[in-house]
Amino acid sequence: MCRWGGPSFYPIIAPEVLHGQSRPGAGWGSSNEEQRARRAIYIFVKRSLVLPLMANFDFADVDSSCPVRFTTTQPTQSLSLLNSDFTNRQAGIFADFLRKQSPDNLSNQIQHALSQVTQRRVTEEEINRGVQLVDQLIEMGVSERDALKYFCLVSYNLNEFLYID
Repeated sequence: MCRWGGPSFYPIIAPEVLHGQSRPGAGWGSSNEEQRARRAIYIFVKRSLVLPLMANFDFADVDSSCPVRFTTTQPTQSLSLLNSDFTNRQAGIFADFLRKQSPDNLSNQIQHALSQVTQRRVTEEEINRGVQLVDQLIEMGVSERDALKYFCLVSYNLNEFLYID
């Protein structure tokens, strides 16, 4: 369910980021999972505490105004999507959802994931490559749950997910 308006929410921030403040943790609240399940426009903004993930993606400078914001594409954006706690947590949630939708059917899970992420009909080749990736991860000793989570994480880094044509 999508909630419009209302108060801001506090995203989860790594302790080392909070400890970098002049008064560590002061002025930063907490929000439960339901409150955090909102669009980024509702994130609580504190001028002295910029969220690392948002900073990588051209988040507005809270100390000055400008008529135009620049759009950049750089390698650190992809690295932050692959390594951030937020995207890894979301990939795990997505993988759990896929397992509930199609238990014991990896091909259907891959097909559902790609169609959700890309918003188009996926090809058999794409499904087969996804299944192959998950199978390779499992052969390397990764659990089935984590292998699907990593596939979801890779899906979040597809150009079709990140950019609008």
